[in-house]
Amino acid sequence: MKALKYLLLGVLILPTPFMLYQADLISSPEAKLTFKEKRISGKGLYITAWTAQNPTRLAYIKRTAKSHGLNTIVVDAKDMIAGPVSELIKKRQLKADYQVQPDPWLSKLTKELQEEGFIVTARVVVFKDDHLAIIRPDLAINYRDKKGGRWMNPYREEVRLYNALLAETCAVSGVDEVQFDYIRFPAEGSAAAFLTFPEEAEQTRVEVITQFLKEVRERTEKYNTSLAVDIFGVTAWQSDWDVETLGQSLEAMSHYLDVLSPMFYPSHFHSGYDGFANPGSEPYYFVNTGVRKALEILASAEAKTKLVPWIQGFNMLSPNYGPGYIKAQVEGAKDEGVEGFLIWNARNVYDNLPASWSE
Repeated sequence: MKALKYLLLGVLILPTPFMLYQADLISSPEAKLTFKEKRISGKGLYITAWTAQNPTRLAYIKRTAKSHGLNTIVVDAKDMIAGPVSELIKKRQLKADYQVQPDPWLSKLTKELQEEGFIVTARVVVFKDDHLAIIRPDLAINYRDKKGGRWMNPYREEVRLYNALLAETCAVSGVDEVQFDYIRFPAEGSAAAFLTFPEEAEQTRVEVITQFLKEVRERTEKYNTSLAVDIFGVTAWQSDWDVETLGQSLEAMSHYLDVLSPMFYPSHFHSGYDGFANPGSEPYYFVNTGVRKALEILASAEAKTKLVPWIQGFNMLSPNYGPGYIKAQVEGAKDEGVEGFLIWNARNVYDNLPASWSE
């Protein structure tokens, strides 16, 4: 009987798959994330890091999202998590084998939002980077955009590595998705048209932007973290000038992306575009047309990338702005079979959302 007792105890304390999984967590910060389900953005709102840190404002965002059937929160992350990696690149000690660690702030926020049922997307602004340009001016472009913003040179390997490691930091912190913005060459102002790079003789702008996505994919796929990219809405029209200047080819990028999020803000199309004196007054047309064009490009590339467009949640050159304006954009996407959307308001004020998304 004693032998049987010990045998039974032995069976009971044999390591189960769950126990082995828990043991892995102790030795590897990424083990837990390897087992998580891959999720991509659905219907959501954008928030700044400031909003995320303000309990009252964050409660407003969560309440607004839930009451309108939205399941995704897109939060600015780069400035909040860059410290350790920033210090290394400042000292010129950044290496490709650097082992990222979960960021305490982002991990806590992600856990809180996920426990309330939200998909968490970390927004990372890539090549427009005042902080990095100041601490490493040798990696920057000698250029300022209209708002005085500084830009980094995408051809520089350290710049790409820096951003790839920050994306991996987001992934190991548990976010569902990493979304890149300003993943392009600068285009604002007349000076942008005259920017040249010696490296272009060997590698096009499209090739280097696509290479960056490939490098990030290789670092983040083990975490089951989806990758998304924001692009100018006009990029869906894919004029040769836009593609070559920005370095953004939807077809080339799509092979490394789970989500593509064009910014189809009607007010951002110039006067006369597609024959409209004020595109900002045409919420349905520009989202509907842009979504259709983007879907055609993704289909021709045989990409599995999901389209989740950004829509305009702010009043700019839009005399008819209001709940109906936002709803018209959603309907424009839905009429092309695209259900997901993300609403942008820089101030994170979402009081103009329609009471219902259906008729």
